[in-house]
Amino acid sequence: MQEQLTLWLLSLPDSELALDTQAIGAFWQRLPYWAFAWAGGRALAQWIVANPQAVAGKKVLDFGCGSGLVGIAAAKAGAAEVWVADLDANALQAAAENAALNGVEVLPVKGEWPQVDLLLASDVLYDISSSADLKQLMLSIPDWILAESRFVAPDFVALDCLHSMVSSTLPAIGDFDEAVEVEIYCRAGQSRLT
Repeated sequence: MQEQLTLWLLSLPDSELALDTQAIGAFWQRLPYWAFAWAGGRALAQWIVANPQAVAGKKVLDFGCGSGLVGIAAAKAGAAEVWVADLDANALQAAAENAALNGVEVLPVKGEWPQVDLLLASDVLYDISSSADLKQLMLSIPDWILAESRFVAPDFVALDCLHSMVSSTLPAIGDFDEAVEVEIYCRAGQSRLT
């Protein structure tokens, strides 16, 4: 049976779904990232549901949580504790609301990074503003799982690909994220997660 998650996301009228390429670019610039379930996050959430042993009983950090989709999937799969972190305070609120919709709890990071066993991150490598924090976390947290649809390899750690799948961003607005290849990675030699 497929696990279903409920999310509070952006609702778009049909009239806004037929945008040309230039209009789509302007449209994206006005929207909060947390209002979408991004392709990488959807793929990682699906992977967690299929591989609950990777998160079960662990303290987990969902870095760049956005809507909270990945952290919620980890909580539902049996993570002992789920922390969420995002640059946008509204994303932390959205993640908490979405967690409540799914009958689980996520804890917002406010200040120091919590001590966790597993780092989860999806579609974050494209944003250079988060790279210093991500590097620090990836080097200090024993295990991590990273899902990327627009992959830019970090230069500070070797990777193994755990899985690859096609996913899409919701809501769909007819752009580049309708059907993208998402790869799910772990630190090289860490494939014991599966």
